[in-house]
Amino acid sequence: MAFKKIVLLIGAVVVFILAALISWYEGGQLRDEPREWRYTAVFSNWANEGFTNADNLWVLDHFVYAAKFEPLFPLAMAISFFFVIFQLTFWLFRGRRTVRNAILLLVASISFLACYALFDSPTIGFRLFAVLFGMAGALSVFGIIAVKSGGYSEAKGFGKGKFS
Repeated sequence: MAFKKIVLLIGAVVVFILAALISWYEGGQLRDEPREWRYTAVFSNWANEGFTNADNLWVLDHFVYAAKFEPLFPLAMAISFFFVIFQLTFWLFRGRRTVRNAILLLVASISFLACYALFDSPTIGFRLFAVLFGMAGALSVFGIIAVKSGGYSEAKGFGKGKFS
């Protein structure tokens, strides 16, 4: 059973890396669109006090641009990131319910805040991210409830606890 988890984890990390590289490439279009720098290059504007040029754009701004206008690979990157977080949380903290629930509560809080911040965005990419963050927050809360109620058995997975 541990071999299956390791293969899934490695697969998710590979998807994350490939999606990150493709997102970075897609976000490189930001360098050619100076009219978007004011709204999309948030990290560069913050670091350079409002002044940016193509040489001063940060890599993170490439990801913001890709998430706004080319959301497929940034979404794949975020989904694989959440999968790795959830997989590692349930695997590494198998016997420590309090630590696991604290991590899941932190993930849920951050996800719901990000959902709230992005939900009213005019771009389809950020609206899709808002939905993804809302779903990740809901899954985190479900993970806390399922483990607390006994619907999740540590060794067997969902459906093998005392309620099955």
